[in-house]
Amino acid sequence: MKDTINCHRQEESRAFMRSTKRIILADGSRLVREMLHRALDKADRLEVVQEIHEYRELPSAIRRFDPAWVILSFSYNEKAHSWLDACMEDHPWVRFIFLSPSQNRIKMVWKTSYEEESANLSLNEFIDILEGDLQHT
Repeated sequence: MKDTINCHRQEESRAFMRSTKRIILADGSRLVREMLHRALDKADRLEVVQEIHEYRELPSAIRRFDPAWVILSFSYNEKAHSWLDACMEDHPWVRFIFLSPSQNRIKMVWKTSYEEESANLSLNEFIDILEGDLQHT
């Protein structure tokens, strides 16, 4: 009986880990990283696994932590687009969110040529996006 209970608890733990989405925060601003980290820590199904302040550290962090999301706060321009294309080739399962706090917008991008922009999201709406099912690509 005790083995059955332990086995059930281990399975629940594995199911929880599968449903928990790992996130890397990549931002030069310590303040932005800390604010996002605190907000995301309150979500049930999100775990910030790494904070990066220099973007050149991102490829190794992605390999190490296998995140569902990478949140960046720089503009999605031509320079970012070429860098991101190379990164998505190596890590096609990772979803990227570009934050533009000054414009109150986000842009989501991932390998399946998916792009979506949203504006004026509440924190709860943002967390709902991160916790959502990623299989709709």
